[in-house]
Amino acid sequence: MEYIAYYEEIVSRRESCRNFKKEKVDSSVLEEIKAYYQEEDALAEDIDTEIEIYDREAFAAVGKAAGYNGFLIEAPHYLVIFSAEGAHALENAGFLGQGITLKMTQLGLAACWQTINDAEAVKAAVHAETDKFAAAVIAFGYRDKDKKDARIDIKTPSDVKFTKIATKAAPKIDLSTLLFDKAYGRPLQADALPTDLLDALRAAAHAQSFYNRQPYRMIVDDDMVSLIGLDDELTCETDEKLNYGIVMFNFYAVLQAVRNHPCTWSFAAPDRDLACPANAKFIACCRI
Repeated sequence: MEYIAYYEEIVSRRESCRNFKKEKVDSSVLEEIKAYYQEEDALAEDIDTEIEIYDREAFAAVGKAAGYNGFLIEAPHYLVIFSAEGAHALENAGFLGQGITLKMTQLGLAACWQTINDAEAVKAAVHAETDKFAAAVIAFGYRDKDKKDARIDIKTPSDVKFTKIATKAAPKIDLSTLLFDKAYGRPLQADALPTDLLDALRAAAHAQSFYNRQPYRMIVDDDMVSLIGLDDELTCETDEKLNYGIVMFNFYAVLQAVRNHPCTWSFAAPDRDLACPANAKFIACCRI
């Protein structure tokens, strides 16, 4: 798919949903989701993963072991990403899961990431016959347009500026807050960037995160973009790592669609001073 269409028609339209219709998704559509996963690029190719899709009845026993804001969102289906243990397993699950949710968007479905409060309990509740752990849970189905999603007010740091995305319920981080030039804290003139790179960064700004906090920043250099994680008292370690995978996929998907050379993320720190403050840490970088 041509990258502008991918960004404007899919990435920018991806919006979390907390009110689903009870209508189940046709089996042929579920098979499309599974087929997409089989062909999807991974962030960490050396980590084995698998997915399972459960209906509402089969997933009911999970209870408070997974959910959003303390309760499991009611949906006709739940997709679980099971992963082998390994370095960056959760970031990889976030990366894979975001690709799947964007495929769901393309198929006319809505989705909502669920926090895993007890991975072992989730696995036991669905009687999963796998040696892998439950790394991510995504509720999905058809959006109930007759119900408005509840708004949750979360205090954000005073230095964070958000921008309202047209027709979207949730604001996303503004590029002037997200991006820095070559080192942390240096303002970046985003409008001067090449169009394809700028759209990839806009896709990153539109990424889903726990409570829409987006506790990360990106440093743009001549040859690479670095993802920087910020300390956040409301985001647990699991959601933090899933967040990173999600934002990395959004950036990757748009840039990869138009560049001739591979767009891959590396967790190896670059040989340069990014000037990160005490509350920030290098996560990964991508050659551009």
